[in-house]
Amino acid sequence: MTAPLLDAGQAAALLSVPKSWVLAEARADRIPHVRLGRYVRFEADALEAWWQSRSRGPRLPADKRKAPPRRLEPPGGLAQGEATP
Repeated sequence: MTAPLLDAGQAAALLSVPKSWVLAEARADRIPHVRLGRYVRFEADALEAWWQSRSRGPRLPADKRKAPPRRLEPPGGLAQGEATP
């Protein structure tokens, strides 16, 4: 059995974008979708394959990714050892 179809809100949550963007992209036929009369639905697997195909730049496996560099000075611009007013 296949997974249930997603509505625009669920597809937007999956892609971390606004619902309005999902609907506009579907209307322009730029993302995979299924039109059921006036309703637009999305398959999670098709959306995942679509965004992965649009990936640019080097892709490292998750176990090879580095954590972002740590900041040396605390937020607010105060250097270590500097007193706060």
